[in-house]
Amino acid sequence: MLSRIKNIPKGTRNFFSPMWRTIWIALAGQGLFVVSAILMSPLRMWENPVVNYNLFYMPMLAVLFGWLLYRCCTEAQEARAYLFGFFAAVFAWPLIGEVAAIPVDKGVITQFSDFNIKQLGAYFYVLACWAILHIMWRTGALKKSVCVFFMTFLAIWSFELYMDNYSSMEAGKFLIVAGLLLAAIAVMLIICLKLALGLFKARKPIKAILGIVISCALAGMSMSKFLTVFAFDEPLQKMPAVASLVLYGSLIATFFVLRASRRTDSLESKTILGCIFYIVFALILMSGQWKEPQTFYVKYEAAQIDHEIEALKQDKETLKRLFDYMANKRTVRKGANSWMLKAGDYKYMLDHGIITRDQLMALVNSGKIDGKGLEFLAIREIITLDEFQAVLDNRLLSDGDMKPLVEMGLAKKNPEGIYELQRKYIKIGEKK
Repeated sequence: MLSRIKNIPKGTRNFFSPMWRTIWIALAGQGLFVVSAILMSPLRMWENPVVNYNLFYMPMLAVLFGWLLYRCCTEAQEARAYLFGFFAAVFAWPLIGEVAAIPVDKGVITQFSDFNIKQLGAYFYVLACWAILHIMWRTGALKKSVCVFFMTFLAIWSFELYMDNYSSMEAGKFLIVAGLLLAAIAVMLIICLKLALGLFKARKPIKAILGIVISCALAGMSMSKFLTVFAFDEPLQKMPAVASLVLYGSLIATFFVLRASRRTDSLESKTILGCIFYIVFALILMSGQWKEPQTFYVKYEAAQIDHEIEALKQDKETLKRLFDYMANKRTVRKGANSWMLKAGDYKYMLDHGIITRDQLMALVNSGKIDGKGLEFLAIREIITLDEFQAVLDNRLLSDGDMKPLVEMGLAKKNPEGIYELQRKYIKIGEKK
């Protein structure tokens, strides 16, 4: 491809030619990101978002993603399959991770709105997915081109996870991120020093000394930035130093990626390196912005909160409706007719502030909790024995509701047909 571009000096052409595929794949990925941002702008970036625009945009992305993933899985030529896997991942992110969680103010259609992949399970699940992918790659459980797809998608997920959360990240998490970055930089610099020392044997002392000096300088700067992160307590003061660590690590990674691309003749390897360089290049571009909180976060996340509050209110109404249904519903379990919600359920709700004691007493005084359940609450001193007996005096419980207590000798029916508690056998406060 580079040979088709005219007016390029031969030396420049020879230098870039071995790694041109790696570079153009990364640049193509960045170009698609710009295009996707433009196509996504009618959803929320415009002052007046287009109503139901996602009805058009979602199917378009889905068709593109489906076709690219299909080609990734079926392409016989491995290098082309890797390329299809990469572009499938690039289109998968706006489809699953972005558009799926964006509500439109009018005519809201929030496909998968409760499934925000950018925050799902946070870092633990991202690391778990990376580990699983590594196993599948090494064992050959999946076609390599499919692994390239998942690798690129997980890389974008990891990138977006930090970008979407660093503005509101706690100080302790910045320290963890900085520690991981410093460890990665240290490993890469050790490899760089080893390569630099090897240049002495190759009789290239100037390059060797230059490599050692650059490695030592990067090590010193990285340690300085890590100490800066460690020194401050305020998250806003930690951001610039962490961003610098991202930049240093990305620059070192760029050296390794381009070096590997230059030294290999494998088209497949160059393609995979291009997929990796896509994310590394994005980190370099974003490291400058990550020194400060994102205005994007303050602007759009603040607007999103109202939607989330409204959705939570609707959830509360749904839960209230389900609670009323279950509290009044009897079911047949093991041949016995019993209430759907048990006393243990009500205790959990009371302990967690889901219901108040007045609500619980309303259920007790309406006979919605059977005798065994009332004994459960009385033992734990949630209700008193007098309150328990008042329910029995009002004949609110059936013989079936009281049968377990009668069999245990905790209640007995008097000549008037009213159950009386045998209080001496009920051990109050035995359980909490």
